[in-house]
Amino acid sequence: MGKVITVWGSPGSGKSMFSCILAKALTRDKRKAIIINAEISVPMLPVWLPDQIIQTNASVGQVLSSVEIDTSLVASHVTVLKSYPFIGLMGYSAGENPLSYPEIKYAMVLQLVNAAAKLVDFVILNCSSNMTNVFTPAAIESGDLVVRLLTPDLKGINYLKAHQPLLVDGRFHYDQHLTFAGMARPFHALDEMGYIIGGFDGLLPYGKEIDRCATEGGMFQAIKYCNPKYTASLNKVLDALEQMELAKQAAEEDPDDEEEFEEDDADE
Repeated sequence: MGKVITVWGSPGSGKSMFSCILAKALTRDKRKAIIINAEISVPMLPVWLPDQIIQTNASVGQVLSSVEIDTSLVASHVTVLKSYPFIGLMGYSAGENPLSYPEIKYAMVLQLVNAAAKLVDFVILNCSSNMTNVFTPAAIESGDLVVRLLTPDLKGINYLKAHQPLLVDGRFHYDQHLTFAGMARPFHALDEMGYIIGGFDGLLPYGKEIDRCATEGGMFQAIKYCNPKYTASLNKVLDALEQMELAKQAAEEDPDDEEEFEEDDADE
């Protein structure tokens, strides 16, 4: 099963851009990743791929409105990037709107994530800021690692305070989320804002070149323009995933060690 990374947070904090940069970093060694965005108010496929016409049958809406979701259904609705063959995308297509499909069911989102994780090494869930869209809470529940992005201002801090009561259930692992200051600028009161929420784990500074990549439809090229602070935050996510993998390997090796120890005792 692939690792699931959930990216959520306040409006304008750079969630989609971070998801793209993270996907690029994770696939450098030819491992595979799928980015999923199921927020229909902003169809992401034409944002990620402005030069390609995305047919409706590639829409994640087709998957989420199915009777049952399996790996073959998910695989048939993944759009693979021509320039980055190890990154797949799932989202809504151009021209779709909230009335294009039936209301999304929480259980179907969980099925989608589970099926996608069987296909690739990493699934990145790019969430909306709207908790009433069931994709976001389901994505937070599904995440092996959850990254929370907040603009380091009163809007971002109050967004977190307003949504914290919605995530008190233990299945959301609220206290284990990595928290980054997204779109951080020099004039932001970073220390003061960080103090209010208990500190930031890292910064994702605003950069003109990164912003240009977003406006020109080249979000997967933005990794070239990350400054050292952005890269340090990105590496924290990569390190956390590596630690998870090492812990998994150690857990898989332990039963063998115990079995060998029991056999030695029997021989004696």
